[in-house]
Amino acid sequence: MQRKYLFFSFALVLIMMLTGCVNSGSAPQGVNRGTLTGTVVDSSSGLSLWSGQASIAGKKAQISGGKFEIKNIPFGTHTLTVAKPHYQDKKIQVTIDGRSTAVEVKLQCVYSQGHLDLLARLVHAESRGEPYEGQVAVAASILNRVLHRNYPNTLYGVIMQRDSRGYAQYSPVDDGSINNAAGQSAKDAVKDALAGWDPSQGATGFFAPAKVPNRRNWVWQQVPIVQIGNHLFFKAQID
Repeated sequence: MQRKYLFFSFALVLIMMLTGCVNSGSAPQGVNRGTLTGTVVDSSSGLSLWSGQASIAGKKAQISGGKFEIKNIPFGTHTLTVAKPHYQDKKIQVTIDGRSTAVEVKLQCVYSQGHLDLLARLVHAESRGEPYEGQVAVAASILNRVLHRNYPNTLYGVIMQRDSRGYAQYSPVDDGSINNAAGQSAKDAVKDALAGWDPSQGATGFFAPAKVPNRRNWVWQQVPIVQIGNHLFFKAQID
């Protein structure tokens, strides 16, 4: 009888261990895992970056409003990668050894100061007198072209692009007004557009209807996304 009782007890303990009811020496799921929170800023302007992605230990999170959070990361040292369009990817080693770890990540813009000044001068020439939101939208639409497969993949290439007839995509390049110094609002608009503010809602082009009265012009064939000030913004439907 005693042998049967011992055998039954041993079998019960074995079943409990196999089903996880008894601590077998390994940590339960969720133990030895932590949370990583981060802030992401432009290394030059200090502005919070509004978009991008952070990844670590096979987990990913979107950056929103300059912040991200990734949960359930195993304890240990891992490589955190932060990526955002128009910025250099940043990789840093992060040690997760508690419930919450916080980091600040500073990203470097991929464009030279000279090319950013060129962009600011174009924004100034195209949108001086427009509301600030409209100036940011102009800057954002130009940056959107850099990422679009139908346009040059460099900022300089987009700004200086010409069509088959030799006309510049942006009239200030042809009339020389792009050579005028940019105002402070245009410079700030470029910084905000780089940070991820896009009032144009993903547009790749814009025009002022009052300056293009001929509705047979190709720009009138584009479907407008939004109007800000005197500009209509659109995403060109070209292949």
